[in-house]
Amino acid sequence: MRVAHIAKDGALELNWMWLPTFIGQNFGLMRELQGVWAARFKGQTPTEEILEEVHRFTINWLQEKLKIPGLNDYLSAITKVQQ
Repeated sequence: MRVAHIAKDGALELNWMWLPTFIGQNFGLMRELQGVWAARFKGQTPTEEILEEVHRFTINWLQEKLKIPGLNDYLSAITKVQQ
């Protein structure tokens, strides 16, 4: 699993339910991330490669934004969860 997935409408969507509560319920942070996604990934068709890029980008962005030691490792571990 990744921190991003393709929604039923075909758009990229954050897997916010799998994120720590302090991230998933932070409306301002999620809105800012959506803006960053729109600028960075606009017009790209979500493929497996794009999803992997979005996954890595999002984890790095959250780590840089929140500066919590170990957050990168914690969020990267979501890839071990089977859907």
